[in-house]
Amino acid sequence: MWRSYRLMNSIQDPVVAPAGISLRAGSTQRSLLDVAGPGIEQSADRPDGSKSEGISRKGNLTMKTVITLAGTALLSFMATGCVATHKYVAKTISPVESRVTATEAKNTDQDKTLADHAKDLDGLSTDLSRTKERVTDADAKAVAAGQSAQRAGERADNAQKSADGAQRAADGTRTFAERGLQRADQREDIIEKNLEAVNKYSVAKTITVLFPVNQAKLNPDAKAELDEIATMTNGKDRYIIEVQGFTDKTGSPLANEQLSQARAETVARYLVNEHKIPVRTINTLGSGYALPVADDKTREGRKQNRRVEVRLFVPEATQSLNTVASAQE
Repeated sequence: MWRSYRLMNSIQDPVVAPAGISLRAGSTQRSLLDVAGPGIEQSADRPDGSKSEGISRKGNLTMKTVITLAGTALLSFMATGCVATHKYVAKTISPVESRVTATEAKNTDQDKTLADHAKDLDGLSTDLSRTKERVTDADAKAVAAGQSAQRAGERADNAQKSADGAQRAADGTRTFAERGLQRADQREDIIEKNLEAVNKYSVAKTITVLFPVNQAKLNPDAKAELDEIATMTNGKDRYIIEVQGFTDKTGSPLANEQLSQARAETVARYLVNEHKIPVRTINTLGSGYALPVADDKTREGRKQNRRVEVRLFVPEATQSLNTVASAQE
């Protein structure tokens, strides 16, 4: 009875048998009870011992029959349940498998897309690295170009400074040359004038030496006058000294000419002997009473007429050169 109850419980398990199959299992349960019931009740109801062994054997046969029938029914039920379970599972899982297959296909496509994207990213990374290298090279070249430009600018500045210095030097040279040309023009004009005035002399100094009556001797005052005019010839290469003697009207004209000549020679001799004046530069002449400078009727007038006039002549060109040189200094 316990085995039959356990068999019925296992047959009615809802996890193993679906809803549609449990009805058949219930009907099988009822038929087994109907078969087994009478045998069990009879074995329980018989009181006498004589028949107990036969009843017991009969009960055992009945139990075996029940177990056999139950096993057969169970195998049939299990076969039927397995077929139904397989169909249910196949019907339930098939859509899931379809979705899983579709999802796997999408995942495969996504994997391919991701792989393509990864390749693209690798290519972009490579291009970016190359671009960075080119940018780095460009930066280095730009820095080098900037440094070269700076050095070129410095050289240009130095060249400009040198050019400015050269320009100032050229301006100074030009100014100096212009001044030199101006001086040369001035000197040329002076030389032309000197060539024209080479034989023209002008009086630089005139002195008068007085003599006593009928004498040709020099007194100290006369020597002092001659010393002054001799000093003026120092440093001059070209000059002429004119010495001209005179007398008063007293005496004969011939005597007066001889006396006036003697007085002129006395003056020339003093200049030559005392001051080393070249003889070739001195011209002497006795003029007698030719050119009186005062009234000979008076004593003072006659004193002024007894004289020797000394004149220092220098070329006009020499005077012009000295004047220009002083102006230029």
